[in-house]
Amino acid sequence: MRVIRPSTLTSLERRRSLLMATTMLAVGVLAGQLTLLGHSTIATGLTASVAAIGLGVGAAWLLRAMRPNRTRALSSALITLLAPTFDDTYTLVVAPRLPVRDAGRLDGILVGPGGVRVLTVRDWVGRYRVRGRVWEFDAGGRSGWIPCRTNPGFDSVALAEGVARWANDAGLRDMPIRAAIAFPRRQSTIVLEEPVDEVITSDNAPWWANSIGRVRRLDAAGGARFIEHVLDAGERTAVTGRIPSARPS
Repeated sequence: MRVIRPSTLTSLERRRSLLMATTMLAVGVLAGQLTLLGHSTIATGLTASVAAIGLGVGAAWLLRAMRPNRTRALSSALITLLAPTFDDTYTLVVAPRLPVRDAGRLDGILVGPGGVRVLTVRDWVGRYRVRGRVWEFDAGGRSGWIPCRTNPGFDSVALAEGVARWANDAGLRDMPIRAAIAFPRRQSTIVLEEPVDEVITSDNAPWWANSIGRVRRLDAAGGARFIEHVLDAGERTAVTGRIPSARPS
């Protein structure tokens, strides 16, 4: 499986955060030095305020740039889950930036002969069960199975529909796009009882890969065009610094 990481996007955002942090810290340090040299009470008070603001904002931006990133962690887990199950006819675009609702949950797009899979990742801990479209958590003891507060099936379908609308607007009509939910970590135990949605776990990944590959829904040229449009959308996001607004559904 080929993997494409739009690394220019994450590195650009990181550089922006670091640049903002160093700029504000430099302003704070300079204002602090002027405060020590100041002779006027009013001027000293102003420069001291600027120093405090600069150092505070700079420290906040530095923490933002250095903190652990959910996308990077889950992307690595997703690659580890899928890489052994697909050959080079499939391409995984990691954390693409598209103008769709709840784009932060769009963890990957898998493109290959079996079509396009819009992937969202969950790192839930514990034992879960999906029956049809109902998700339940094993609370243990007398409580047994209780309904989950969120439904990843609904989230994944909404993402896939958003990607399909985007593809249609981009001129990529009638693309075979479906949703899939990935649980790449061993701490997630998912009991599958005839689920409506496609669910990928560390246990069933080879079976899932084989099942979607039985029917060829997308030729190589169509897949290449789709990936090119996805990367172009990401480059536009990198230039503007934000994800374009999604069209209301």
